[in-house]
Amino acid sequence: MKRWIAAVAVCALVGIGVARGEEPAKAKEVRAVTDAWMAAWNRHDPKMMAVAWSPEGDLINPFGRWAGGRAEIEKLFTEEHSTFMKGTTYSYTNYKVRFPSPAVGVADFDAEVAGMRAADGKAMPAFKHHVFVVYAKKGSHWWITSARASVPLPTPGAPPAK
Repeated sequence: MKRWIAAVAVCALVGIGVARGEEPAKAKEVRAVTDAWMAAWNRHDPKMMAVAWSPEGDLINPFGRWAGGRAEIEKLFTEEHSTFMKGTTYSYTNYKVRFPSPAVGVADFDAEVAGMRAADGKAMPAFKHHVFVVYAKKGSHWWITSARASVPLPTPGAPPAK
C-alpha cells in the first residue's frame, strides 16, 4: 500500500512538473500577443491593434471609455490615434502572466505612452498606467478577451509621495 501511495505521489509530482514546464511556453505565446499589439500601436495601425482581441472582447481604457467587440475597439483606437495619441510610442515593463486554467491567461503590467500632445499641441509628460489583461486560447491562438487600463490614485489621507 505504501508503495502504491508513493507511486501516485511521484506521478502527481511529475504531472505538476509537466504543467509548470508548459507555462514558460504559454507565457511566451501570450506575451507575443501583447508585443504584436504594442508594435501595431507604435505603427499607429488601429485595425491591427484591434485584431489582438477576440471578436467578443472588450476594453476599458484608462480614461474610462468602454468598447465592446472588435469593431468598437478599432473605432476607439482610430479616434485616439487621430487625436491625442497621434505620434505616440507605447512601452511596458513588469509583465507578469499566470494561467488559472490551461486556456486562460491573466497578465498585469505597467505601461507608458510617450509623446502625447495636449489640444493646444504642447507636449505632455509620459502617461504612466497599469494594465490587466485576460487572454483566452481558442484553437491554437491566444486572444485578448478583456483589457482594463487604470491610473493608480494616491491613498486618501496618505502622505504625499517623495
